[in-house]
This record gives sequence, C-alpha cells and structure tokens, in this order.
Amino acid sequence: MAPLLWTVGSSIVLSIVLHILIRGLSARGAGMKDQRDREIYRFGEHIGQSFVVIGAVAALIMAMAEVNQFWIANAIYLAFVASAILASVAKIVAYRRGFQTW
Repeated sequence: MAPLLWTVGSSIVLSIVLHILIRGLSARGAGMKDQRDREIYRFGEHIGQSFVVIGAVAALIMAMAEVNQFWIANAIYLAFVASAILASVAKIVAYRRGFQTW
C-alpha cells in the first residue's frame, strides 16, 4: 500500500508544481479562453473519462473474480493515468489538427 500512496502523492505534487511553473512561464493573456478552447477541453475530458469507466469495470470484474487487491489497485491507477494521458493527447490533437464539433 505504501508504494501506491507514495506514487499517487508524488503525482499530485508534481502536477501542482508543473502547473505553477507553466503558468509562471507563459505569456500574459495565455490563460484567456474562448468558446473553442472550452469545447476542446470538454472533448478531451469526455475521451479521457472513457478510460476511467473502463478501469472501473475492469476493477469490478477483477473483484468479482477475487483477484488480489494489489492487481485491482494497479488496474484502477492505470486507468487514471491512461485517462489523463489520453485526454491530454486528444486536446493537443484537437488544437493541432482542428476540431470538429458534432
């Protein structure tokens, strides 16, 4: 349990520090968002949340199969990490290649 808690805690701290550094180094007015920015953010979050659902279903199936708690916790953590990465990649692709609203 200790490695999981250390990993989660350090991920949170690292994320906060990186956000502060990026915010400090970005140009003035870089934080202003328009309608397109909000739609791309929502689009990326919807795509990323799909992995949270997949991880929850996988953890539920693993719990029903009475798999060791270690593997269930790792599956959930992997789902959160994959969700964050996929959401970020989807947002970057939407900014670089254009964004199609439905």
